[in-house]
Amino acid sequence: MDFKDIPKKYRPIPFWSWNEKLSVDETIYQVEEMHKAGIGGFFMHARGGLQTEYMGEEWFDNVEAAVTTANKLGMRAWAYDENGWPSGFGNGEVNGLGIEYQQKYLRMEETQEHLDSTICKNGEHWFYYEVNPYYVDTLDEKVIKLFIEKIYEPYYEKFEGRLEGFFTDEPQISRNGIPWSFVFVEEYERRYAEDIKEHLEELFLEKGNYVKTRFQFWKMVTDLFSSAYMKQIYDWCSKRGMKLTGHLLM
Repeated sequence: MDFKDIPKKYRPIPFWSWNEKLSVDETIYQVEEMHKAGIGGFFMHARGGLQTEYMGEEWFDNVEAAVTTANKLGMRAWAYDENGWPSGFGNGEVNGLGIEYQQKYLRMEETQEHLDSTICKNGEHWFYYEVNPYYVDTLDEKVIKLFIEKIYEPYYEKFEGRLEGFFTDEPQISRNGIPWSFVFVEEYERRYAEDIKEHLEELFLEKGNYVKTRFQFWKMVTDLFSSAYMKQIYDWCSKRGMKLTGHLLM
């Protein structure tokens, strides 16, 4: 390799913060400046401060300018799949559909106080789910399918063959305790021929066969996240000749 003229594919591809009112002229100028500095490509990353409607007409005018200029200069243009992070909420359109699409946590209490979200009573305790309305259920395949439809598909329709791929940023299962999903009861029954509602105390307390229950539960959670989020997006990208990169959180 000639280290005085390294191919673009081996050069840095940084996050490029889009955090103001976007301008096509400025977008083209910045791509050209990155090229002069030896940058190999970029991720077009919506961040705090953005004053242009995310995924709107003006947004895509700037994406078009960036992609066209990059292709002309031999650089690699990548999309970033969210308006901020963690990825998955689709600029609020996915979690905005309601509880079924929102992130949930399993909670235990001694008396039944949360009637609207009660799951069951197991042993001496009542169990309910607590909702985080600001993020999505990454364990439910239909939720992530909608995320793909809202974010990935518009990019593909407009830039097929001209985008390198997508960066997905910090998708996660839980920041605040044991996760819950409306798919758990049916999925646990399918996998283990057991009713998860009869074992919820074992997820919190060292009762019964809690070691087995916890192993089965967390294996299910891991598999659901892997298939509903990572594999579903990977398969979508792979089928269309696009790459997927990113990193996870927790």
